[in-house]
Amino acid sequence: MFSFLKSKSVSGALGIELHNDGISLAVSRIDQSGALKISACQYKECLPAERVTVLVEMVSELGADGSDCHVVLSPGQFKTYPIEKPKVEENELADAARWKVKDLLDFDLEEAVTDVYAFPEDALRGRPAQVNVVVSRKAIIQEIVDLIGNTGLELKSIDIADLAIRNVAQSISDNHDRAVAVLYLRNGAGMMVLVKGPTVYFSRHFDFSSQALNEPSQQDSVIQQLALEVQRSFDYFESQMGQVPPQTIYLVGPSPNIPLANMLGGSIAAKAMLLDLSAFFEGDIMSGVNEIYSFAAIGGALRSVES
Repeated sequence: MFSFLKSKSVSGALGIELHNDGISLAVSRIDQSGALKISACQYKECLPAERVTVLVEMVSELGADGSDCHVVLSPGQFKTYPIEKPKVEENELADAARWKVKDLLDFDLEEAVTDVYAFPEDALRGRPAQVNVVVSRKAIIQEIVDLIGNTGLELKSIDIADLAIRNVAQSISDNHDRAVAVLYLRNGAGMMVLVKGPTVYFSRHFDFSSQALNEPSQQDSVIQQLALEVQRSFDYFESQMGQVPPQTIYLVGPSPNIPLANMLGGSIAAKAMLLDLSAFFEGDIMSGVNEIYSFAAIGGALRSVES
């Protein structure tokens, strides 16, 4: 997405996500087999005014000083608009798409930073070619640039959560002609992402309350709402994009203490199972709060140079 100077090779990196109430950080390294793996991740609560100090401490604790850095925007920090692809040269596409979304924004275009990523051609179903336009406020991007600059890290890219989760999802299946579904839940926010190979086909953001899930009187309602979000996503994926929905949904979050896969499994057509994050880590690991809140940062740290 919003790329800065890119390295010619990858030996590992940092993925960072800035929450309203904290920071998530993940460190990737090349292991002995040549694979990019997560060596550590961490989530710490902090106020926005404390971010520089806390981030410096986290980087030092994880031994990642001077690392290349990929920041991941949370869903509330950007919006994505699928639009008809402008008929211009590829090197002019981003600028042309920027003007196409002008009337869709609730703020001035001069205050926006935009970029594009591909819309899958086999999902058009006879419609004209499309492209996804990502829009974030310039103030958000500048805040990130300033923060990373004040920590001694080298900013390589600013990505979005959808594409960061794609980095994880594409490695789950060895058949890139089949879709992979990831349902990511943490308190306040939920995401459903459908991926085939390296391509995001569909993503859906919605509100989610883990407190309500823990409240017996609200639990059934929360499960049914989650099932509805899954069904809506699968229906759109099949009817509007002409794709075959996956038979399994991989869950991340909202808590290692909540058996959500079992609770949700009876309410949806697909099989629900927890995503085993240990496959992406060096050594064995049990998914906990750090891993759940750092999931998008983990995807950022697994970003290849070509992504």
